[in-house]
Parts: sequence; C-alpha cells; structure tokens
Amino acid sequence: MPYRYTWRGGDRNAIRIARSVLETVRMFNTSSEEVRWYVFGYDNTMFVPENLARTLSKYDHTSWYYIGANSEIYHQNSKFGHDMAFGGGGFALSSSLANVLAKNFDSCIERYPHLYGGDSRIHACVLELGVGLTHEPGFHQQFDVKGNALGILTSHSTRPLVSLHHEAHIDPIFPNSTTFTAFRHLFSAVEVDPLRIFQLAVCYDRWYSWTISVSWGYTVQIEGRHLYLRDVLRTQETWKPSGGLASVYTFNSREVHPDPCQRPVTFFMEHVSSSPGDGTIKSVYKQAYENCTYDPISSPRKLEEIRVFSTRLDPDIRQLKAPRRQCCEILPTSSTGGKVMEIGIRECKEDEFIYMHP
Repeated sequence: MPYRYTWRGGDRNAIRIARSVLETVRMFNTSSEEVRWYVFGYDNTMFVPENLARTLSKYDHTSWYYIGANSEIYHQNSKFGHDMAFGGGGFALSSSLANVLAKNFDSCIERYPHLYGGDSRIHACVLELGVGLTHEPGFHQQFDVKGNALGILTSHSTRPLVSLHHEAHIDPIFPNSTTFTAFRHLFSAVEVDPLRIFQLAVCYDRWYSWTISVSWGYTVQIEGRHLYLRDVLRTQETWKPSGGLASVYTFNSREVHPDPCQRPVTFFMEHVSSSPGDGTIKSVYKQAYENCTYDPISSPRKLEEIRVFSTRLDPDIRQLKAPRRQCCEILPTSSTGGKVMEIGIRECKEDEFIYMHP
C-alpha cells in the first residue's frame, strides 16, 4: 500500500518507522497477555534497561499511557510538538493503548502525509485516541546540541536515566576517549548502581567555602566559592551554541567562564567498586588537569582524587513517584597529604535542607 508523504526534503522512511508500532504489536499479538509495554527508540538510542523497567513500574499497563519526553531545544519542540515524545529519546506505549492503536493505525497515518517524522505520526494518532503525553524526564536526553555535553549530563533530573540519544553528535564524555570507549566506561558504573547514574548530590566545605557537586558515576565538580543549590542546579552551557532559536532551551542554564581556570575543577570517574560485605559502593574520580596557576592552600585544584562512598540506590514505588535528592557530606580523611577528599552520599534526614551551614 503506497502511503503519501508530502514533507518537502523529508524522508519517506518516517512512514516505515511509524508503522513499526503496528508491526511490533502484530508480532506479539499471540502473547498479548504477557506483554505489558512496547518501547521504541532509534538505532542510535541507548537504553538503561533496569531504569526503564523501574520507571514503567510506576504505571498500570492496563491503562492507556504514552510516555516519553521532548527535546532540550525550544525550537525543536515548537516545530514538532511540545507535547510529543521525541523518537530519538525513546518512548513507551502501554500494551492496552498499543493494541487499540494498531487496529486502525494505517488509516490514521494516511491523514498525516504532511508531518515530518515517524514519531510525529504516532503522536498524532495517539492524540486522536484522546491520550496525551505522560512526561518522564529520564527519556530526556535528545541531545539536540553539539560539543561538550557535560553541563546537560551533570544536571540530570532526580528521575532515573532511561535513555541517551545522538551520542555521536557530542564530544566523548570522558577525556582521552572515543565515543565508544567513553560510554563503555560509563556503563561500568551503570552495572554497579544503575538507578544512581548521573544522580546529583550537592554538599559544601565550610572551611574553604567550596561548593561540591557529585554527578554519580560521571564527575565531581568543585566550585571554589559558595553557590546556592538553585544556582548549582542550573545547567552549565558547556556545549556549542547554535545561534537563533536553537539557543533557546527548555531548562534553566548558566554561562560558563571563558577562562577554563575560572571554571569548576572537574574530576572524572576512574572506577567503581562494590564491597560484597556491607554493600558499600566506592567510586573514584581523578582531576582533569588544566594548566592553571592556583593557591596551593585554598584552591580545590590542590586535590588529585575524590572518593565517593554510597550504597546501591533502590527506591520503592513511592520514592519513584516522588523522588527526593540525596544528601552528601565530606568525610574525615587521614594520611593523604591533603590530595584526596572523601565524600559520603546518604538519604537526607526528614527536615534536612541542602545549604552551607554556618
């Protein structure tokens, strides 16, 4: 059956991508009672399977759900839909919705030859069934940016990381690595504690007035000054701006200093290990050195290594539905010559606020 496609300069493969929903449902139709969710992504979408399963566990698959997220770029959302799950970030359909959608999907997409992508067609047909997007920021890494994505990764939400997309569009996320080896290194941490990957904990060194941000499994960053938590959580604009509307984002951001020596000192994850005895997880981060002049007494550049201690993050359904950021604190360290800092991550006390205590 020839399907119409009228988006000038587009790719008719969008129809094939859209119809993968229909074909997948048909493929598993004989075992429909065993299938709870249908999850779709592109060939350059990377999923964290355990986080995907835990995220979907919050929802009742017998109800109609269309779950995903949009782009980080305002212009992309304005063009294709603020309420559309972008296919690159991946999206999920509950089996109850997918089974009904598949029944008349071909006739539905025939009404939308003017749309660009397969995800736009799926979105349009889901809307016709009266279902809107359930936004899950764990799918959010659409990566419609280029260059250094450190700022986006280190400001990941308190929801589990579900997917990453367009990895080839950004610089390798670890120094002295290729894109492939960098993500393989990242997944060495994912294997130990998948739900904690990129989860941000912030604590303070009162003595030096340092602000310390732990993006678990990826980086530790130390600002040599005090920043309020709401300012820490603003995404650092480390990537290359595209200009125009492509430089208008869907999140709060802050500029980085043009001089690398005035930026936070960054320590990248070296390795992660787990103690089989007490379940303590130790992650080690080494400084990415810059050729900077600094005060050997008060500058965080004097540190060579950060050791972070935590336990496996295992939230229950209630915590998954209403996540709370965890707290961290600087631990006493001995016999390191002032070159090593140790940090503990833990659940915050009920009435604990994250700020620099006097």
